[in-house]
Amino acid sequence: MGRLRYRLEVVLERDGKVIMDNITAKLLEALEKKGSLLSAVKDLGIPYSRAWELINRLESGVEAKVVNPRRGYRGGMVLTDEGRDLLNRYRSITQRYVWNPNGSVCDTVYAGSDDCLVRDVIEDMRNEGYCIDAYWVGSMGGLNMVTLGLADIAGIHLVDPSSGEYNVPYISSFGAWDGVVLIRGYLRLLGIVHRPHLSISDITDILGLKMVNRNPGSGTRLVIELLLNGIAAQTGYSVDELRRNIRGYNDVVKTHVEVTEKIVRGIADYGIATAGQALTMGLTTRPLALEEFDIVVAKSSINKPTVREFIRRISKVSPRPGYVML
Repeated sequence: MGRLRYRLEVVLERDGKVIMDNITAKLLEALEKKGSLLSAVKDLGIPYSRAWELINRLESGVEAKVVNPRRGYRGGMVLTDEGRDLLNRYRSITQRYVWNPNGSVCDTVYAGSDDCLVRDVIEDMRNEGYCIDAYWVGSMGGLNMVTLGLADIAGIHLVDPSSGEYNVPYISSFGAWDGVVLIRGYLRLLGIVHRPHLSISDITDILGLKMVNRNPGSGTRLVIELLLNGIAAQTGYSVDELRRNIRGYNDVVKTHVEVTEKIVRGIADYGIATAGQALTMGLTTRPLALEEFDIVVAKSSINKPTVREFIRRISKVSPRPGYVML
């Protein structure tokens, strides 16, 4: 017997009656793509009569035509302007609230920093039938989501510039200790990642190169800003001047994977990422920090079976280059 799954569906209603649901949207999408009702029902595996029921229900509900016959084609059919507008609005709302194409959602959510070990644990769990959603929103975003009850687990690596301490000061500043548990994770090497033929012997060497930046709120972006402070102190430039003059500063991505992919493809010369991710892509790392990567768990979620299994696995991951297990 398979594991239980939750699924969300966006519906359009009028006077409490559903006039458009997921299958109706799929029918309109198929018509938009195929231009034929016969082809659309074949792709969807629904009876021809059922397709007309869905179309009639929608047209009655919005009091407008959503499809028109396509002249010169047997069974040909195209969307009207009203039909395209309805479909586009449905897509927009669905993309805002439902991340998986099939509408399925998991009762366990990881949100936070991108990390090779976390990715591996989540992938292994999914392959074994566990349902866990992952959103790479950065350390601050993950901590926010757990604190607000929007996620169960967050991976964070936030350094306090004044003390050098990781993560604990931020949980305290959020006033989150009553609702979360901090689980010590591991150390990971973060550095300036670049293609092997480049030589970066000093941090100021990056000034003539093109970077790929990380998203605000991520622990890595915090390290980047601290790096700019160090370069400013060495060169006499202000941090604002550096931000304006560094090529690629506004080219922002959300994960270490995206950073390394842009470097490999030659879109950027360097970025700040984990040594572990750099190694998998054949890149070189100039070390910057051995940072603490910890796991924050909502107290209300601590007894969820999937959460407990995630904690068990992340606590026993095998060592790999670029990481120090605690």
